[in-house]
This record gives sequence, C-alpha cells and structure tokens, in this order.
Amino acid sequence: MWRRVRYVLLLIALVAMATCPAAWRDYRRKNRAGEARQLLSYLGTLVEAEFRERGGRLPQQSVGPTPPIGRCCEQGGTCSVDKVAWADPAWRALRFSIDDAHRYSYQYELGDHGRKVTLRATGDLDCDGIYGTTELTLEPTEGGGLLRTWKSDQPLE
Repeated sequence: MWRRVRYVLLLIALVAMATCPAAWRDYRRKNRAGEARQLLSYLGTLVEAEFRERGGRLPQQSVGPTPPIGRCCEQGGTCSVDKVAWADPAWRALRFSIDDAHRYSYQYELGDHGRKVTLRATGDLDCDGIYGTTELTLEPTEGGGLLRTWKSDQPLE
C-alpha cells in the first residue's frame, strides 16, 4: 500500500516539476545560452587557422556586431538567416557566417594594437532589454599558438 502511495507522490512531483513555467524558462535560457559559446569556439578555431596561415599574424580587420545588437528581439527573439549581413569582407576572410536562426550578435574586435583579438557574442535571450555577453580573447603565445581566455557577463540574459 505505502509503496503505491510513494510512487503516486513521486509521479505527482515529477509532473509538477515538468509543468512549472519557471523551470521551463530556466532550462530554455541555459540551452539557448550555449549557442554563444559554441559559435565563438568555432570562430576561434577559424581565427587560429588564419593566424597560422599568416605566419603568426592575426587578421587585422574588426567587424560586427553582426547582426546589429537588438535585431534578434525585433524579430521575435531569434534572428533569421541573412546572408547579406555576413558578406562583409572581414567575415569572408575568416570564412565565418551563420546559416541558421540564431539569438546573438557576433563581433571580431582587435585590441592591443592588433596583437590580440576579442570575439564577442551579445544577446538578450528573454528580450527584456538586458544584454548578456560572452567573450573569447585570443592572444599569441611565445610558442606560436594562441591563448584562449573566456569571459561572460550575464550569459543567461
């Protein structure tokens, strides 16, 4: 008897958790926030390849944010595919474009007189006017590679 009651209570608790709107919102935001880190990591790989091809020099043309910050919320929270936005010569030189719907604006920014680069994703996942950023900074090392440093500010916004 108690065994059945225990299973029924467990089932009720699981159903309550699964249908709780706050839990679903939190899950969706965490899932969506992963986009920035994945695409910045991929872009970092492209920059590293270009760095090696250029004999240890970083690409020297800043670009972005692409699309303009806030555009995704204007389109209902997700930016649609826009091949023209990624046609900028700097993006083409890096061989980077986004061919699926996305939620962030991406930027390639030179720093320290061209000796380091910051790759930035800026987005507002819940379209409440508060933007979160995820950054990947790449700096040349003495061994000829690039040091990757991650930084996030309100990544779940």
